[in-house]
Amino acid sequence: MTTRGAIMDQTDTTRAAATTYFDSWRNRDWNRLRTVLAPDVEFVGVMGTANGIDECIAGLQGMAESIMTDLRLHTRVVEGPDAMTWFDLHTANTPPIPTVNWSHVEDGLITTIRVIFDPRPLFA
Repeated sequence: MTTRGAIMDQTDTTRAAATTYFDSWRNRDWNRLRTVLAPDVEFVGVMGTANGIDECIAGLQGMAESIMTDLRLHTRVVEGPDAMTWFDLHTANTPPIPTVNWSHVEDGLITTIRVIFDPRPLFA
């Protein structure tokens, strides 16, 4: 396989993992979400950090159950093992919060997640 072919295959794998991540989170399907996270996944966001699959799912589940009403995806850019997803985090008490998520995928599993958004509306 050519280098370009390998990058294309990795890009497709990364896109599939990122899609499953967001679909599972939005639908609160924690068992499906578990299928795309590496056992030692590392999550760093403005509201906290999580190390390992159980902590990561617990954090996402806590956010989904406490404040999230929906996720509206705008765009996703994927190249090789990296995906950047721009979305609005919807809550019951704030206007939609613009958010970006970077995910890194190895062997079909998300190993690293970084999330950036302005949390001030949550504390107003």
